[in-house]
This record gives sequence, structure tokens and C-alpha cells, in this order.
Amino acid sequence: MANVQVNQQISILLNTPDGEKIISSYIREVYSDRLVLNQPQNWEENLSFLEEGEEIRTKIFTRSGVLLYTSVVLNSPVDDNFTIEYNEEFANILQRRVFTRVPMETIVDCEYEKLVSAKPVNTFSGSDMVEFSTPLSCEFETEVIEAETVDIGGGGLKIVSSVKLPVQKTITFKINLFDDIIVAKGLVIEKNNLPENQYGIKFTEISEEDKDKIIKTCFRIDGILNRKSD
Repeated sequence: MANVQVNQQISILLNTPDGEKIISSYIREVYSDRLVLNQPQNWEENLSFLEEGEEIRTKIFTRSGVLLYTSVVLNSPVDDNFTIEYNEEFANILQRRVFTRVPMETIVDCEYEKLVSAKPVNTFSGSDMVEFSTPLSCEFETEVIEAETVDIGGGGLKIVSSVKLPVQKTITFKINLFDDIIVAKGLVIEKNNLPENQYGIKFTEISEEDKDKIIKTCFRIDGILNRKSD
């Protein structure tokens, strides 16, 4: 049961005469053979599909992926003890959740090597000199700018910066993630559909521990946003 935990979001897919309908809930208790859920949204108008013995399809949004499986209702949501059957052996991972992104505003420091000067260097002399290309003597300095995140996910983040960032260049960045500081590397990506001062950063070097912290934060924010929308 490593993938399924309390407070994770679960979507219930109902086949109604008007087509497929999806209602959402959250996991309240986890057992080896069943899950106890909160009363889902709009459960009363969909009660005929949630009676004991009814077969339902579910999606559970876990840290490792979206689990899709078919279940059976053990207790209807009428008495606030909504319980469904669960068997991890029959649950399949639909997709990775590392790319789930949530809105988040926090400070991020971006550090990269900036070209200060470049001058030609002659490596040949006299009549023997043959110019295939011009070697350069380059001088770099480290520049650190402070930006702000727009959204974040396990695969990268979007930032807004008052300073132009070097597109298609790998930078080192530090994120203030609530109680944690995440230090990693990423490739700066400029997208056509983003405002001029916004950039995407695709993670290229990040520890699994730090990625896991980001994913946990995304699930926490996603859960808060979904509860507010219910």
C-alpha cells in the first residue's frame, strides 16, 4: 500500500445514461482490502451509482502515478462511511505525476556563467598561419539573479524574471520551498506562449529526495485547491 495514503485525491468515474461523469473525494482511511473515503461531491444526486455492490472505476492520484482500477462499493456514502474495495495487485499506473504543476509563488535564485569578454587568439605566426576558425580567449563571471516562481512540478518550474535569462543554457537555481531549500540544475526554455519576462526551467540535475519534496508539495497544494473548489 506504499502508493496509497490518507488525504490523497480520488476520482470516481460513473457511467450514467448521460455519459461518463466524474466525482471527486479524498481518502480518509487506508486498509489492505478497502478504502474509506470522504463523502464525494454531488454524491446525493449520484447515489444510485454508489449503492452497495455497485461497480465503479477509480483514479487515485499518488506520488508515483495515477492508479486506475475497478472497484466495488462496500458502503454507500449515505452514513458518511463511504467504503470501496481495494486490491493493489489489480491497480495499474496510468501516468507519472512528476509533471503535475501547481501555482506557487516563492523566491528562486538563478546562477549562471556570463560571458564578460572574448578576444581573438593567434595560434599561428608568419606564412604558416592558416585560418580555419578564430580561437577566442573568453572571460566569464558568475551572475546571480533573484526571480519568482509562477508554478512548479516534479519536472520543472516556471519563473518570472526582470533580468533576461540565457535561453537553452543550464543554470543552477535555489528554491525556497517552504521549510526546505532545493538546489538543482535546469535548462532555461523560452516558450512562445509565455510573456516576455517568463521562462520555463526543465530539471536536468536534481536529487530524487528533492524531487520527492517538490511532488509532495504539489500534492499538498493541489489538495488545498481542490477542497476550495468543492
